[in-house]
Amino acid sequence: MMKSFEAKALLLSVAVVLVLIASCDAVYKKTVVGIVNQATGNPITVHCYSGDDDLGFKKLGFGESFAWSFRYSVLGNTKYICNINTDFGSGSYVAYTEGFIVDKCGLNCVWIVKPDGPCLQQTQGPLLCQKWQR
Repeated sequence: MMKSFEAKALLLSVAVVLVLIASCDAVYKKTVVGIVNQATGNPITVHCYSGDDDLGFKKLGFGESFAWSFRYSVLGNTKYICNINTDFGSGSYVAYTEGFIVDKCGLNCVWIVKPDGPCLQQTQGPLLCQKWQR
């Protein structure tokens, strides 16, 4: 009799965990960040990373892109930095941070690398462009 009770309690616990995971999945949707090369000339090099993930070095020809997805931290500290090198200039840019960037692009953040610098495609309004740092 006790084993039957323990089995039911275990099944109930598993069911509760599955419901919690499903609800977190619905609340914490994935964010997608992408980098698109629109700088003519030689390929660009992009290296993006966060405190937890290093996405490696990517070489993108004109018109090529790369993207990654993640769930933001419930602590509100998710931040991705991208080092971008082109024939036109280079720099280190915040590709995603909860707060400013997410307020501008929502769950789909697309950075367009242009000859003058990287530009964030906002959900509303014009491109938000930055100049090359060097």
